[in-house]
Amino acid sequence: SSGINAEYGYLVMDRNLVTPRDTDVMVATYPRSGTGLTLNICRAIHMVHNPDLPGDHPFYNKAPRHQTPWIHNEHNTVLPESMPSPRVFKTHNYYPHLNVPAGKMRIIHTFRNPKDVVCSHFIHMTRFKHMEELFGFQGSFTDCVEQFLNGGFETSCYWRFNREFFDNKDDHTILHVNYESLTLRKREEVRRINEFLGYQPLDEEQMERVVKATSLDYDNLRKNQVGRPGAAATKLTKEQRARYDVRCREEFGDVKGVPECYFSEESYMSNVIE
Repeated sequence: SSGINAEYGYLVMDRNLVTPRDTDVMVATYPRSGTGLTLNICRAIHMVHNPDLPGDHPFYNKAPRHQTPWIHNEHNTVLPESMPSPRVFKTHNYYPHLNVPAGKMRIIHTFRNPKDVVCSHFIHMTRFKHMEELFGFQGSFTDCVEQFLNGGFETSCYWRFNREFFDNKDDHTILHVNYESLTLRKREEVRRINEFLGYQPLDEEQMERVVKATSLDYDNLRKNQVGRPGAAATKLTKEQRARYDVRCREEFGDVKGVPECYFSEESYMSNVIE
């Protein structure tokens, strides 16, 4: 392959870069689907439950790539095996390339409405010249919308990527979380993630700390049209949104937990953050 697929090829090559521990969690996402927000929530939950973590723990590092590294990346500055517990990893690998034994690591699969993912992806790919070269994409926004609908970018097909995690054929320990709930009903989702990580329920003071530490700057998101739910309301035409709704229904219509806004124009528009 070319572009980003070739660049990321090493991510799936080595099955032995990480030995799973009981407290490990891996956040698995298709790119532009809430990776950073989910990682930060996991990190914040761990920190409120473990106030005595040493000051040199990666969670205190100012660089996100050191706090929560890629799980299978031989170019990590911080080697996963050398990290103290608890550890939080991230991956954009397809489900067959998770490269960890089933049941040995908690996995949070965060997914996001494809109508918004494609809007974020276009900005991500075209913001800088080197990104255009890395992704091998130099088309228009309309080109991006069509290519994403019919395949995708970076880890290739959005539809295949998420469907394989929904199917979970190898019986990994997976919590499915949608980005819309993470942003619009954060406390409810934080409680779910906290329980999934094996902790006692958060008290109100702990919950406030997690929410405050992971709050999105909606003024900035509004300006950049990247992270807010409902970006496609102004970026995609109604006809384009309808085609995405049809594809979503075909791919995920039988999946429990996929929000109605993935299939319905009316439901989608009601989630738009002005």
